[in-house]
Amino acid sequence: MNKQVQLVIALLCAASVSWSQQTPPSPAVRAFGDNKFWITIEDMTYVIGSTNVRIVVPKGFVTDFASIPQALWSAGLGPQGQYSRAALVHDYLYWSQGCTRDQSDRLLVIAMKESRVSSFDEFVIYQGVDKGGKKSWKANAKDRKAGLPRIVPENYLRPADPNIKWDAYRKLLVEQRAMDPPFEQNPSYCAYGNTTDVP
Repeated sequence: MNKQVQLVIALLCAASVSWSQQTPPSPAVRAFGDNKFWITIEDMTYVIGSTNVRIVVPKGFVTDFASIPQALWSAGLGPQGQYSRAALVHDYLYWSQGCTRDQSDRLLVIAMKESRVSSFDEFVIYQGVDKGGKKSWKANAKDRKAGLPRIVPENYLRPADPNIKWDAYRKLLVEQRAMDPPFEQNPSYCAYGNTTDVP
């Protein structure tokens, strides 16, 4: 094989590695009336590191992005920031509960690293979910067991009243017998949450 062909192959291999490692994409969302909760209006597919393994946050999923206490907002850590895409993935993992809570928290760290979140913000956010996430995890499990939806069906993606809040809209969905689809248990991406290293 001549040196030019070898060089082209080497460049293609190097490029394919960098192209396959992806930052979580920006989600397409629609806000509820108070701008505290948002509906994804298309699937958000996050490819973990340089793998081909995907976490798909489904169209219709409702998020509040980062659940950061208001006391920290003045320090620059609000519900939205460079970490918002990672927070959306984490919200979905906490709702679907196919991975363990610890794996979900470490996948958040990986997604924050790929989103180029500052080391300080990454540390503070991880400490927050590690120390305070148990309450949200349990509340989500209770809500799911009660049959409360968090994935808005296609025909309900645009509320008739643009001022409606998520709690009120969720009650309407329950009245309409809207239900979440079943979630896969222990999907392949969970194993990447056994560490905080970007694969």
